[in-house]
Amino acid sequence: MGKPVDIDFVNWLTTTQLRYIAGRAYEPQGDTSLHTHGFVNPTFRQPYGVCGAITPWNAPVLIVAQKLAPAFITGNTLVVKISKKAPLSPLVLAKCCQEMGLPKGAVNILNGFGRPCGEAIARHMDIRKLSFTGSTATGKTIKKAAAESNLKNITVELGGKSWLIVFNDADLEKAAGASAFSFLANSGQACVASSRVFIQFTIADKFVEALKASLAGFGPSGDPLAGETKRGPQADQVQFRRVVGFLDEAKASGLEIVTGGEQEVFGLALCLNTFDDEEAVLKSANNTEFGLYASVFIRDISRVLRVAKRFEAGSVGVNCASLVVTLDMPFGGWKQSGEGKENSKYVTDHWTDLKSVYTAL
Repeated sequence: MGKPVDIDFVNWLTTTQLRYIAGRAYEPQGDTSLHTHGFVNPTFRQPYGVCGAITPWNAPVLIVAQKLAPAFITGNTLVVKISKKAPLSPLVLAKCCQEMGLPKGAVNILNGFGRPCGEAIARHMDIRKLSFTGSTATGKTIKKAAAESNLKNITVELGGKSWLIVFNDADLEKAAGASAFSFLANSGQACVASSRVFIQFTIADKFVEALKASLAGFGPSGDPLAGETKRGPQADQVQFRRVVGFLDEAKASGLEIVTGGEQEVFGLALCLNTFDDEEAVLKSANNTEFGLYASVFIRDISRVLRVAKRFEAGSVGVNCASLVVTLDMPFGGWKQSGEGKENSKYVTDHWTDLKSVYTAL
């Protein structure tokens, strides 16, 4: 999707993720209770069987692998509907699965549109687990279809509209650099991109200058096949026009950038806000239906813990920003940014069902 050939961290993350999840293959296990006299009561974690996945275009191989690996190590098979915008790299992954000798039917990758392919997975009565990554609107449609069929278990990782707060005691150079990378990486087409930045009023001018320098130093945009390119194009003309539409709307309103916090632009549009006090900025930051990733740059340790607890988001970066994630930590959103978690030791919980067994002695 236009990712510059010189930027390979997504490829590295994909292979690292596969190795990490493979290492957890022996870990899914239940518990045993001896609390009831005359009974030994274990719990079993068992696979769902046939599972489904629907993946987006912005990181096609990474997100397919993110669902494929935990499904396999917990004993499931998987039917994946990949994005019509980015089908080629997931198909290469499917070929690799074939060449490594996986049984036929263990992984099935479908090309096609949401209707009928994605909808068929969401409504299929023999699929009891579905994992989806994409927009909030589509996630709601999928959950509705799943509920109307067999009430299958759903994990959804949805829209972001993430925020980044810079307090007046922060390292401005570090904050500006992290903000620029979060905003520019993958041409802004990342669910965790910090698209809303709040700067304490007393340092606003200095931060803006530092941010401009960081943006200028990110590297040139252009042909993704050119080695010097650091930022490629938007995914397609539709995505490009959508981003430009938000910017045109901002200009028509007399603003330099898109404001608000209710829509995920999913592109190169960054909103800068100023604030005076902690309570006000927390209220503004949380005033959105999204809660995927939040960041704060600050030195005061007592304020760090207080603010991190108040953020209504599934992941919080302290003196760092997205795309900072680690595979040993759970990833998923709050509110309309999702349900369920991916990565970490908890990932196998979402690909297995829990059974209680009461055994009389």
